[in-house]
Amino acid sequence: MQNATCAVHAARSIPHPVLILTPADFSVAAASGPTALLDWVSSVNGQAAIDSGLSAAASTLPRDDDVVLVLPPRVVSWHQLSVPKVGSARLRAVLDGLLEDRLLTDTANMHFALEPGGRAGQTVWVAACDRHWLRGWLQALEAAGRPVARIVPALWPLAPVEGALPTLHWVHDEGNQVWLASASPLGVRCTPLDDGHSESAFGGLSSATGSLASELLNADPDTTRLLADPVVAGRAEQVFSQAFDLIAKPTWLLQCAQSDWNLAQFDLSLSAGARRGQRLRQTLRRLRSAPEWRAARWGLGALVAVQLVGLNMAAWSETNSLSAKQQAVTQTLQQTFPQVTLVLDAPVQMQRELARLQQASGELSGNDLEALLGALAQNNPIDGATPGSIVFTTGELRAGAWALDEAGLSSVQGALERGGWRVRSDGGELTLQTGSRP
Repeated sequence: MQNATCAVHAARSIPHPVLILTPADFSVAAASGPTALLDWVSSVNGQAAIDSGLSAAASTLPRDDDVVLVLPPRVVSWHQLSVPKVGSARLRAVLDGLLEDRLLTDTANMHFALEPGGRAGQTVWVAACDRHWLRGWLQALEAAGRPVARIVPALWPLAPVEGALPTLHWVHDEGNQVWLASASPLGVRCTPLDDGHSESAFGGLSSATGSLASELLNADPDTTRLLADPVVAGRAEQVFSQAFDLIAKPTWLLQCAQSDWNLAQFDLSLSAGARRGQRLRQTLRRLRSAPEWRAARWGLGALVAVQLVGLNMAAWSETNSLSAKQQAVTQTLQQTFPQVTLVLDAPVQMQRELARLQQASGELSGNDLEALLGALAQNNPIDGATPGSIVFTTGELRAGAWALDEAGLSSVQGALERGGWRVRSDGGELTLQTGSRP
């Protein structure tokens, strides 16, 4: 029975933040706007409640992006139909025709929804409820700023499990009346524990309740599950002389939200964009907190951690390498020129010391006029092209008044740069600088 028990809620897990609502005490009364009373439960993972409340006004409910409305068992009727294969545009009209003789009211006043995965051309379960009643609750929650993203039933027909027919009996309180709601592969039924009209062999019970008591006594414990709200569990055990497993309403509502059912279909369905947004939020939240994705989350976290450690190690290695190179340059400077005791910029200071040595020995350096003029002569690709004016300052030569067009001047500049000199062109004047030769 372990697997069969949970056949009622053996649906997909939806681990994501969710707010689940139902009319207070599973009332079948119409909504009364933002003052309508609801029982509620909220969860961060869709499986464990973090907060709950009873008989709260719609306008005082917590806020959440995903709001699920659970319909009381007595509000929904269930019908198994062989639906002919028709287009989606005609499906609603086909359901009207098929259910016309089964319902006690005009089908135009009813809202229909197919079972999860059900479609035309199959035998499916169809949920039916009063359209105006349901729309009234949806509008009340919309007006209170809690628009509903999904609609689920509190109980639905079960699927056979390994050839067996599981049955779930759930005793709950609805206002001042205690009800036994039963689900099996044959459908869902709701029976008051005592209607006060007739007696049976089970001592003061109605005939319907007495029949159920007899059924429960003869039920197969491997395929039957007895559940009861703690508030009415004592009454249930007294009536049926059976032990019931306790399940509080918040837990029941959470299990309802974990099902695949969504009665928001046909004219009450969400827009395509809203459905896509809802699926995206559910997918992201599932990846974030679903148990089946725990290994993937740990793997992703480990991968990110390894990447961060690798980046830090690479940065540390590069920093050490750069520091070692800087230290080597500093040592080279101080070993070559012992008089330099304070090192601020080793390459610049070494260049200065070399320039001083060259100057002291009478050798030409790159800063001298002769070196700059030699560079200008050696790297000039145009024969006979010479500047008309030359201005020299230490380390810089400005050559202007060229008898060349712009293309010729660019050719001279390119040749100098390829020779390893720094050249700047400014209005027909070339400025040649030292300090950039290899």
